[in-house]
Amino acid sequence: MCCDDGNEEAYCSDCRATTVVVLDHATGDTICTSCGLVLEARYVDETSEWRTFSGDNGGEDRDRSRVGASDPFLAHALGTVVAPAKQQANAAGAAAGTSLWHAARVDSEARSGQDNALLAGFRAISDMADRLGLVSTIRDRANELLKMLEGAKLCKRGQHRDTTYAACLNIACRNEGKPRTLKELTSVMRAGYDKKEIGRMSKIIRTYLGEEAGQAMEVGVVCAADYMARFGSRLGIAAAELRAAQRAAQVLDEKLDVRRNPESIAAAIIYMVAQRAGAKTSARDVSTVTGVAEATIKEATKELNEHAELLFT
Repeated sequence: MCCDDGNEEAYCSDCRATTVVVLDHATGDTICTSCGLVLEARYVDETSEWRTFSGDNGGEDRDRSRVGASDPFLAHALGTVVAPAKQQANAAGAAAGTSLWHAARVDSEARSGQDNALLAGFRAISDMADRLGLVSTIRDRANELLKMLEGAKLCKRGQHRDTTYAACLNIACRNEGKPRTLKELTSVMRAGYDKKEIGRMSKIIRTYLGEEAGQAMEVGVVCAADYMARFGSRLGIAAAELRAAQRAAQVLDEKLDVRRNPESIAAAIIYMVAQRAGAKTSARDVSTVTGVAEATIKEATKELNEHAELLFT
């Protein structure tokens, strides 16, 4: 329990006298120090939320860091600003004795429209990232991309903004070498979206950032091996089988030219490894955890079986 042990006093009905009280910041209770009676419950502390003190000793030299609703990607931080001189003068004329340096509190309604749109986008991206199990570096990269698009007026409006958020995550995942399939991205969007829409928006983003902004978009080439660990973990295959699948994917990338999507190849290799290990894993099981159609897995497996000796030696 963290209490404020200041010398504030209040009347206690049990002690029938004015006694010293303390404020429990954890519960918001004002407590009598003499008898322990809770004089006031759920007190709202309106002071700043200071954290990370440099030392435990008191005094004026404590290095305090403010914890507040600020975001490095927003142009305007939330907080308190001093009103313009004209506004201050008007306020002074309306109420006698009001200081010319009256502090005007700025709430969320005072943020620019662009920041409001960005904040909504950041929340949506964070929600999608959490549902996909993505790390914070990917989320932050997607936020950075969204801010650049918002500044260039390239963001879709209305419900179609979800496509933009998913496309930003798609590129961010590839930037960090942790790609997600378009079907996985579609799964965290609202119903009625086509994965092709994410692909089209991703292309628009790469075109703008790569050409107009003069920045290289190092999205990299997605390989079957990039999906292997995640697909294998979902299917619950053994570590030895997973290593065999990863080696097979590496050999395929180096020595074969198979014209199929990386996720389809990854699903087919995992299915082949499971069959070779004698596991009772069906193509439907693999389809469920990878999102690749069962028919596609069987077709890719048939094609790769012709090179089984090369892949699994």
